Amino acid sequence: MKRIRFIPAQVKTVPDDRPDACPHCGGGILSKHGSAEKPVKDLFVETVTVHRYLCQSCGRTFRHYPQGIDRGGQSQRLRGWAALMWALGLSLRSASHALAAVGESLSHTSVWRDVQEAGENARRRLAKQARGRVRVIGADETFVKVKGDETALGLVTDAQTGQVIGMDVLVERDSDAFLSWLGECVDEFGVEAIVTDDLNTYKPAVERLGIDHQICVAHVLRWAWNRLGKKEEWDWIKTWIWRLLKELPLDGGLELLRLERLVR
Repeated sequence: MKRIRFIPAQVKTVPDDRPDACPHCGGGILSKHGSAEKPVKDLFVETVTVHRYLCQSCGRTFRHYPQGIDRGGQSQRLRGWAALMWALGLSLRSASHALAAVGESLSHTSVWRDVQEAGENARRRLAKQARGRVRVIGADETFVKVKGDETALGLVTDAQTGQVIGMDVLVERDSDAFLSWLGECVDEFGVEAIVTDDLNTYKPAVERLGIDHQICVAHVLRWAWNRLGKKEEWDWIKTWIWRLLKELPLDGGLELLRLERLVR
């Protein structure tokens, strides 16, 4: 089972390093150009010191922030805690009240923005880890409750390693929505085939993408087990069908057609 480890960002009040290059032109000759105090929202820090630098190449100035601080009004640590509270099941307003109880006032809309930012960062991290060609992907949906309402999440994995390479909120679950969801992964990773469950919405989407499609064997076995269990006769045929589905011999399809003619 994969685990997610949450490590809160460390926040420092003063920068303890120098920038390597100018963010505007990439120049490396920089001179310090003063400093300023910046108020921040954080559980433990109220103000930090920000250094300014002048680029000798392009003549522009820029700010250099301490660790855990950026242009936003909240520290990275506070944004992480807000997103974590929502991920653990609190509503946006409940997360806002919980932070207020420990001394930091944050509106529920700010918590919502923090959650969106955390999700986008997670998506970029997953894509970076899985960068490269992925010939076969697996796609599935799951449901989570957001403010009491069920929301569909679409998960895409590398079928060989099981690593998650994409995650999207599925506002709709029709073929157009599935085409948009899966199309990005197919283009980004050069996908040649996709493995899904037997939800019929996948079929038209995959046909329009022009890639191979296979139904997940586990779903097929579950479906076949339920169907075979409803038949009281044909015991030896049911045994033979189950064996073919478990072993998947090369001539299994022809053998299933032969059994179909027998029972008909």
